[in-house]
Amino acid sequence: MRLLFNFFASLRLTVVLLALSMVLIFLATLDQVDWGVYEVQHRYFQTLVAWAHYPTQFPGASALQGLKVPLPGGFLLGGLLLVNLLCAHFRYFRAKWSKAGIALIHGGVVLLIVSGFTTAYLQQENFMWIDVGGHSNYIESFRDVDLVLIDHTDPKEDVVVSIPSALLKPGTTIQNPALPFTLRPTDYFPNTAFFMRSENPNMPTVKADHGVALNTAFGVASKPFDYAKDTQNIASAVIAVDSAEGSKGTWLVSTLFDGKETPPFLAKNLPQTFTVGGHTWEMTLRPRREYLPYTIYLDKFIHETYPASNVPKRYESQVRLVNLAAHEDRQVFIYMNHPLRYQGLTFFQASFAPGDTSSMLQVVRNPGWLLPYFSVAIVGLGLCVQFLLSFIKHLRSERAPATVSATATASYPARRAAPREPVAAPRP
Repeated sequence: MRLLFNFFASLRLTVVLLALSMVLIFLATLDQVDWGVYEVQHRYFQTLVAWAHYPTQFPGASALQGLKVPLPGGFLLGGLLLVNLLCAHFRYFRAKWSKAGIALIHGGVVLLIVSGFTTAYLQQENFMWIDVGGHSNYIESFRDVDLVLIDHTDPKEDVVVSIPSALLKPGTTIQNPALPFTLRPTDYFPNTAFFMRSENPNMPTVKADHGVALNTAFGVASKPFDYAKDTQNIASAVIAVDSAEGSKGTWLVSTLFDGKETPPFLAKNLPQTFTVGGHTWEMTLRPRREYLPYTIYLDKFIHETYPASNVPKRYESQVRLVNLAAHEDRQVFIYMNHPLRYQGLTFFQASFAPGDTSSMLQVVRNPGWLLPYFSVAIVGLGLCVQFLLSFIKHLRSERAPATVSATATASYPARRAAPREPVAAPRP
């Protein structure tokens, strides 16, 4: 047990872990070009084991691209560094006032590592689109998609049933107690390309016979998932609806039909609805939503560029936050480095629609967002305390020799030399 403790407390382990961390960061930076920031974080840092492949930027990538090497992931390296720091601290630390600064520094670093794990597990990123003059009371996920069935029969209240896209596996049957029918997914594409059939007449046809699919002027084809940061993947699915009344047809649903950029020639077939038992149901595929207990109104959106260029100078959303339950109604300005923080969410200015007709706010939920600030403050305080203690110790050591010399001189006074007798000069 002692040997194991000494191993985890050794400085050599620290050096090895830091070196592996640098290698992991280097490889992740290279792969960020192909996979994007989110996917790189998931594959390299938010995992115990990362599978690194030969970088595509290096010579011979075409022949060695299939080569994969296992490396300790970010979670594993972070956990080992945390254990290493704690073991080294308890091995060498002595409870003295002179070590107070070291204790604060170690505590701040431990808190910083813990904040990294907290952010990785708990942080959620969403977005909110608001039209100028409009409002919104929900946020949407960047990556999670739901198949949504909405009963519009009651004019006062809609019945909404959401089905995660992970359940849309071809060949399965989906049953829900709130639905008077069953769903049979026949196709699901995480990313799709829409094309005009006049330009690609040999492309396969859509296996749907109701709704948007009746417009035979276009086609749909699956394409690889795009991990680029500024690329929006278009998820699509083909769903067959069966009820006790018989088949209600096979429908093509897509996130393209629920977005801000739905083509006009498709919009005339939207929304896609069918009737079962006297109830009218709408079916759509859209980003996962989370409804908020308050509403944000977009009064004005400001988009300014530098003179004689398209380089952005200023993005600003002038919004009004209305929370009836809290009797709150106030105006807020959201722009670069000036987000809105409210009830655990942070709203950043992120993008806008063509023509400046809408504004997109990035909405982040991170319960541990204050931990990095606290950890940096604790480390800074520890450095200051350690500097002051070392400085005081240095001053004391400088004064000590002078004091001893003065004491020795006072105890043993110097003796005066006896006057020397004149020496007579020799006579000539």
